[in-house]
Amino acid sequence: MMDLTQAKLEDFRERLNLCLNCAACFYRGPIVPHNWRELPPPEWRTPSKKCPSFEYYQFRSYTALGRLTLAALVWRKNFPISDDLIKILYTCAGCNMCDEICQTFLPLYSILALREEVVERGIALPEPLPEMIAGIEEFYNIFGRKTEAKTPEKLPAEGEDMYFAGCYAKYRLPKTASATIRVLKAAGINVASLGEKERCCGFLARWSGNRAQAEKSARYNVEAMKKAGAKRVILSCAHGYHMWKNDYPRYVGPLPFEVIHVTELLAKLIEERKIEFRHEINEKITYHDPCFLGRHGKVYEQPRKVLKSIPGLEVVEMERTGKWSYCCGAGAKVTLNCYPDFARAVAAERLRETKQAAETLVTACPVCFEHLRNTANKEAIGLKVRDLPTLAAEAMGLGSRYT
Repeated sequence: MMDLTQAKLEDFRERLNLCLNCAACFYRGPIVPHNWRELPPPEWRTPSKKCPSFEYYQFRSYTALGRLTLAALVWRKNFPISDDLIKILYTCAGCNMCDEICQTFLPLYSILALREEVVERGIALPEPLPEMIAGIEEFYNIFGRKTEAKTPEKLPAEGEDMYFAGCYAKYRLPKTASATIRVLKAAGINVASLGEKERCCGFLARWSGNRAQAEKSARYNVEAMKKAGAKRVILSCAHGYHMWKNDYPRYVGPLPFEVIHVTELLAKLIEERKIEFRHEINEKITYHDPCFLGRHGKVYEQPRKVLKSIPGLEVVEMERTGKWSYCCGAGAKVTLNCYPDFARAVAAERLRETKQAAETLVTACPVCFEHLRNTANKEAIGLKVRDLPTLAAEAMGLGSRYT
């Protein structure tokens, strides 16, 4: 997010002075915020459990406040970055709960800056991040595979509405990509795709602290979209959406096209009566807000609008929902790959919370979807996990094979 310059250090010091050490970012139980704007905001009521890494590790260092203290030592005292510090730093799930609570300091800003410091110092990242980032560099995807994408649809390489599938939908969850494409086509959108020219969005590199690789990905993809004639880039991945919407403009400047998540677009198409759900789906479901679509992207109502428009579907809310929704544990794909036991424990807690509300969980991020589904199977939690685009495709009569 920042270059390691004197200006960066001074900015961090200024932010550090804003922290009151109140522990609102992680301590259990509702705490009045200290954002100095509204005290408290009218809707203020934080959940009992806030920070996933603190709840799992039960140690103050694994909190925004703890990581801030360590960052202060690194930058003020030239403190050595040990393996223990690396673990503390990279077990942050990036869920943005601390920023939602502490809107003055925004702790995640410094956590990401410290990750960039780790990379700039040449310190080894936790496994398997080095291999995954090398895969982005060599094979243009996080899985490091020199294979053809599994997305079955053949689309034009140029167009005004460009679908950016992302690594997960292209290589792991082609049904998500296929369902998204077919729903958009049914709504009359002439969707196109970069196809083999599409490269990893750079999200994993950015959240690992490798700004250079993230910027390289951003510049390539933006130029490719410009050449393709894009006026709107459509994403079904919450991680990719966050990267394109929030980080790409920082790297390359204002984008010459709109960036929109498929749930935002579907909600708009429903309002315009360009989508009609003809098939009833008689299920009681609850919706999980992906961190990078919800708290990071502020997209809360559109997915619910889509789900509530499907006939027969009963939509209920979990206890922790909206901006207070609990993380799935995937942690920007960092914790999922580097600390799988931690990631699985967080997902299991979220699934147990889901069971109290409904028998089916729906989400709008392929990473959340796969991680929660896998955890439900491994933990033998009797729960169905579904992806929103595939559910929409089924409700439009485009085939239950997309679910």
